[in-house]
Amino acid sequence: MRIMRKLLLPAVALAFLPLPAFSQGAPAGWNDPFPPHRIMDNMYYVGTKELASFLFVTPAGNILMNSDYESSVPVIQASVEKLGFKFSDIKILIAGHAHPDHVGGDNLVKELTGAQVVVGRVDAPKTKDFHPAGKEHPIDRLVDDGETVTLGGTTLTAHLMPGHTRGCLAWTTDLKEDGKTYHAFIECSLNGQFLQSLDNYPGMIDDFRATYKKARTFPVDLWVSSHASFYGMAAKYEKLKTRGPGDPNPFVDPEGYKAHVDQYEKSFEAALAQRQAQAAGKGK
Repeated sequence: MRIMRKLLLPAVALAFLPLPAFSQGAPAGWNDPFPPHRIMDNMYYVGTKELASFLFVTPAGNILMNSDYESSVPVIQASVEKLGFKFSDIKILIAGHAHPDHVGGDNLVKELTGAQVVVGRVDAPKTKDFHPAGKEHPIDRLVDDGETVTLGGTTLTAHLMPGHTRGCLAWTTDLKEDGKTYHAFIECSLNGQFLQSLDNYPGMIDDFRATYKKARTFPVDLWVSSHASFYGMAAKYEKLKTRGPGDPNPFVDPEGYKAHVDQYEKSFEAALAQRQAQAAGKGK
């Protein structure tokens, strides 16, 4: 466990920085390009070095998940085109959770592609706060826990996992490789270490605890998350580049997922205990 903490904490520390205001754009390095790559089946990574965006390619057009910052969109577009796909073929944009580093680019993606923008119903009121000056955030469809988004034979199922935001949505789908089916889990965020930078809405603590329990109930084979550092994307990509015939897909990592949930639950409880101790000290 000591080794795990040493490996995980530096990787996720970047994503624990307080979120900047919408107009300030991405923190240094977050928008740096990263090689786009096929994760498995029709699922591709098209995000930046830190902000994860995923493309699902189907015969009826493509689904993009997470637009990141508005300034991230040109990086995402370049990645899509580098893979040989047309950005204009994006028919659905699934909005990320209601923080500017995941939905700030929704307006621009909508303008460039005409895609239907899908937003979680619970997060919608906060999502509407993040848009370029003088514009309204586009929302074409609201989804609830358990509802699906389907296009061209690909179906993604939404799972409400609140805490990081009130309406944080994770998504599941099945992917195939070498004749096998893998349960894929696209995490929203379990990050509760920096409580002061979150919404701190009533019931948030109970939501976080329930979400950590719920996270352990999914049959996860392959997993990714909203920040590349959360799931060790860079290291897994390096393994992907050198993968030979018969080698396992590095993104198939069920034990890593379990360790990730454990680590984030512990970091949340530690942060909460620290905040409660500080509050008690001020009350003396």
